[in-house]
Amino acid sequence: MKVSNTHIRSVAGFVQDKALGAGLVVLLGAGCGHLTAPEAAGAWESALRDAVADDEAVHGAAMAVDAPGLGVQGHWAAGVADESGRKMTAQTPFLSASIGKLLVATAVMGLVKEGALSLDDGLTRWVPPDQVAGLPVVGGDAALSHITVAMLLGHRSGLPDYFSGPSADGAPNVFALLVDEPDRTWTRADMLDYTRAHFAPVGGPGERFMYADTNYDLLGMVLEAVTGRAFFEVVRERVIDRYGMDQTWYHAFEPAPAGAVAPADAWVGGVRVTARPSMSADQAGGGLYTTLADLVTLVRALVDGDPVSFEDFAAPRTENAMHRGIDVSLCTWHIRPGGVVFGLGFLPDMVGHSGATGAWAYYVPAHDAVLVGSVNQADWQEQHVAFLLQDVLPTLGRLAP
Repeated sequence: MKVSNTHIRSVAGFVQDKALGAGLVVLLGAGCGHLTAPEAAGAWESALRDAVADDEAVHGAAMAVDAPGLGVQGHWAAGVADESGRKMTAQTPFLSASIGKLLVATAVMGLVKEGALSLDDGLTRWVPPDQVAGLPVVGGDAALSHITVAMLLGHRSGLPDYFSGPSADGAPNVFALLVDEPDRTWTRADMLDYTRAHFAPVGGPGERFMYADTNYDLLGMVLEAVTGRAFFEVVRERVIDRYGMDQTWYHAFEPAPAGAVAPADAWVGGVRVTARPSMSADQAGGGLYTTLADLVTLVRALVDGDPVSFEDFAAPRTENAMHRGIDVSLCTWHIRPGGVVFGLGFLPDMVGHSGATGAWAYYVPAHDAVLVGSVNQADWQEQHVAFLLQDVLPTLGRLAP
């Protein structure tokens, strides 16, 4: 599951208005001086509780800030995890949606660094042409061989987004069908066939950016071709198990780990989509339940670069890809607050990834800080960015080093 760049662009004013308000608050309050670690923790906990209390669509939320150099390694939760009223906790697993792309990309980049795969390899070097024939790209089937691994990672393949992009014939996209047809089961072949039937190309290989789960379904197929194993098994071995993310699993393909807490519900507006057959559409483009602690572990591993680092994903970068001030490179998002809103230029940049459930996993190099969390609500596809700019980053900046 993904965050829709189409949707984010349609609500740009909302993000900017919220962020601008945050900037004015911080600028006007700059004279308040530094915060202690307990004061900052209290501010973050209060902001999270307000997010749940002030928005009836948000049932439960959790977040963590890991900034050891600033004396903060805390986590907080608010609201309920499910319809039974079970309390949301910092240990409750949640659907991380498109953050899963970061794990797939890490597995791909690991194979690249080992020499088993090249970023310049064409798609059909690894995936038989008959398995991808008919996918909509300018240039037709002949162009499919010119789509490279790097283009898939960076969403520049020219392929459309079946998940939440506009169809060519008025058919609903798959995101809409998650809600409208909750008992429909999807396989990867089903989703590619739906793309062939209802969507038009967005360009030729390498010509333009279009954030699309289609790209990551194909990367899953590349992983399978290179290794001879299912993509989720490759990601588990190379990322999940390697980094010790022992409370993370692919909900469509694996059982929950032994002893795992029942996960939080995921919502699309007022519709609970947890455990519905339609969620089988959430595969190589997302598909993971995880926890705050495991996401902190993932981000720290990518900072440490063992064996893959954020720097490996840094170029090439499409500027203003998701929204003004939100660039996308080889998978990773780079949020430049001053690019989102000019008045926020005093806030530091973040690198990481977001998910359609209002989930986030970011690193703030200026403070050596990891920010992770989720509000479990697709209505927060854009609002979680505003929350980070308004309620999280400014407080981080006021911690005394």
